[in-house]
Amino acid sequence: MAKLSYDILEKFGSLSTSKSGWELQLNFVQWGDNQPKFDLRSWSPDNSKMGKGLTLSHEEIVALNKVLTDILSAEYTPIIDNNTVVEEPEKTEPHPKWGRLNDM
Repeated sequence: MAKLSYDILEKFGSLSTSKSGWELQLNFVQWGDNQPKFDLRSWSPDNSKMGKGLTLSHEEIVALNKVLTDILSAEYTPIIDNNTVVEEPEKTEPHPKWGRLNDM
């Protein structure tokens, strides 16, 4: 099998670290001679090995940002009244199912 060629052009951050030291990272990576893409996957501590992941184009990461913003805004949406932000009353309805993952 041919050696996989890649170049991590920019590291944006780590989302989590496993007990073995592997990190789930968001990076900007050029795979071979292809156009660089945003890349989300697990990497060994020295970045010499990687796990399965996904690559996203600029358009896809912008779309993902919009989806995540919409999801997270459901946690708190202030009420705007005549250009004044009013605290939202305490909700009596439960969070959506994804908002209760820690309770499972």
